[in-house]
Amino acid sequence: MKNFGLSNVKIANVENFTTDVGMKLRRTINKPFRAILKMATKREIIVDRYPKLPKGKNYIFASTHSFDEDIIANLATIDRNAYVLMGTTDQIDHNPQMYAAWLNGMIYVDRQDKESRKMSVEKMKRVLKFGSSVLVFPEGGWNNTENLLCQKLFASPYILAKETGCEVVPISAFNEHGSNKIFISVGDPIDLTKYDKVEALDILRDKMGSMMFEAIEKHSTPLKREELTGDIHLKFMEERRKEYMRVNWTRDVWDEELTVYKSKETITPEEVWDCVDNIKIDKNNANVFAPILVKRLEHKKYDFKKYMKDNWNK
Repeated sequence: MKNFGLSNVKIANVENFTTDVGMKLRRTINKPFRAILKMATKREIIVDRYPKLPKGKNYIFASTHSFDEDIIANLATIDRNAYVLMGTTDQIDHNPQMYAAWLNGMIYVDRQDKESRKMSVEKMKRVLKFGSSVLVFPEGGWNNTENLLCQKLFASPYILAKETGCEVVPISAFNEHGSNKIFISVGDPIDLTKYDKVEALDILRDKMGSMMFEAIEKHSTPLKREELTGDIHLKFMEERRKEYMRVNWTRDVWDEELTVYKSKETITPEEVWDCVDNIKIDKNNANVFAPILVKRLEHKKYDFKKYMKDNWNK
């Protein structure tokens, strides 16, 4: 079913995506609204840590991102209104929960469109300069890696901090697959304006990753090596697929939903493999490249985007 009345959030410009009156009203209703969000969350929210933040001060809240209810759990936990950056077009079009996101305050971004990304930053700057807060998930899409505590971050927290002077509050949201508990840990505010872009984002990522490690260490169920049987990589991808399927999707959305930061300075393993795909085997290079292409075929088994495209609606 198509959401009625939300299409404007996708096309609204910086001036008309919200009003000053709207921002004031959202601050006013925030406390009862957070109570409603907490009741609406299917899992139990447990706050491991929350710093004493001065009343009335606005922040850039930056959270890890890896499961279906981490947005609503964050909004239910943060002690003040924070406009949330949303980059999931299919859900805005079809998921009724997006009305709650709009009521909270929502900024849409098309993660695949450069101009939309730039405009979303301008919208967040407007909210911050008005005195309200924002909530961002700077990893982009969910963290579907097997061993990274926090993926490389997009630059919006640093850009916003530099241009508004607001401090950044790191958050980790942890839910063990299959568990009915969500553990939220909120760190102390960080002044990123003292650093250059690379160092600032490394500091923020390190803090978010450290808090995630602490949550995993404290709350996850230990596994024994002998319990890990079969193809554990495929099992992990299937677990992640099931997590996505807790949400209803109407189409193949994985080019957008699996967006992650790609550095211009660093070549990723995926980009190396893309080059390998273009190698033409002949008698002069077969002894060197044939074994590499065999490894590439093995690697393709664990292409998560392809796995989701092939299996999301099975």
